[in-house]
Amino acid sequence: MTRIRLLLPIVLAAWLLAGAGGAQAMTGDKAELQKLADGVYAYVGKRNDANAMVIVTSQGVVLVNTANSQPDTRDLAKQIRSVTDQPVRYVVITQNHGDHIGGTPLFSPPATMIVHDKVARDIAAMKPYQVKSWQKRFPERAEALQDVQPIDTMVSFSDRMTLHVGGKRIELIYVDDPDNIGDVLVWIPEAGVLHDAFGGYKGRHPDLRPDYSHGTSWGMLKEIEAGLQLKPRLVVPNHGPVMSYGDLANMVDYLLLARQKVRTMIEQKKPLAEVVKTFKMDEYAGWDRTSHYDWIAETIWRELQGMGPVVVKISEKQDKGTIAKLAEEGRYITATKDGGGELRLRISSDSNIEGISDRSAFKVGQKFTALYQVPENFNPALGYDVEEITVAP
Repeated sequence: MTRIRLLLPIVLAAWLLAGAGGAQAMTGDKAELQKLADGVYAYVGKRNDANAMVIVTSQGVVLVNTANSQPDTRDLAKQIRSVTDQPVRYVVITQNHGDHIGGTPLFSPPATMIVHDKVARDIAAMKPYQVKSWQKRFPERAEALQDVQPIDTMVSFSDRMTLHVGGKRIELIYVDDPDNIGDVLVWIPEAGVLHDAFGGYKGRHPDLRPDYSHGTSWGMLKEIEAGLQLKPRLVVPNHGPVMSYGDLANMVDYLLLARQKVRTMIEQKKPLAEVVKTFKMDEYAGWDRTSHYDWIAETIWRELQGMGPVVVKISEKQDKGTIAKLAEEGRYITATKDGGGELRLRISSDSNIEGISDRSAFKVGQKFTALYQVPENFNPALGYDVEEITVAP
């Protein structure tokens, strides 16, 4: 971490600049394919949703991540066809979360999916409802995938892997860390373009969680350091606008400042509840996802005290209800339970949906039955994760 210490005097002076530009950093209402270099494009998700990267070669396309939802993945495929007739040959996954990996059934098979060993182990252990969701996620592909398991078209690596496709060299780099869940950097040296996985953010507060399911702040610093050493010209983050080298360096400052704020409160012997309530990053005014504050604070609080991740105990519950409110194209549902009371649900790419084509087809007033996960010692700030949901005809 030597470079982080060397950069510290520079980036600590830059945090006011980083905060000042935050309001302009939200991406647009429609996803956009941006050309970064010859044959290299960023698919920038709408409203800071998940990004993808498209690498066009004479021997096929290397796709990095697969967009945020079924409609977005279909749009991504359409955008690829607008710049090349070459088929998608490889799909590289930088992070094992639904908004990055969830669109793979549209491309693979026949495309080969490339992941880190940790991600491959997770996919091999998918539960039946997850496999079912994967196989029928895209109705136009359901017949082709009915006898295919997600692991069938996958290859994995442990440390580094280099692809040579159609004259382009693409380096996949895993930054070793006990809490790295399988994130990888994707580096195109000749173009000077880096996909920085979960380390880079601009205009969006990072998604750190106390169960370390999204890594840790220290792991992010290690990953950013690895990216800075490559001296990229342009950086594609998992979410938000395309970044410069300086933007990536500014994220070092963000994390060091966040850690210092929590460390100070620990030294003042403030209880966790007060740390969470007090923690803010107002220096980054206008940045998206302030809802992440609570999780960021608790994650760093645990890290600094060497406590390890929260081990979440999960039970299952089933309820019937009526949809009262929708957000982010059906990703978040606020419902009224049949017996009374409010229920907030989160629909992920793993959620098996019956009765409609995908989550974008949810409508206010629909009745449903949902089986969802209830964490016993964790705040489901975004809603309970749905395993299966059936919409009444």
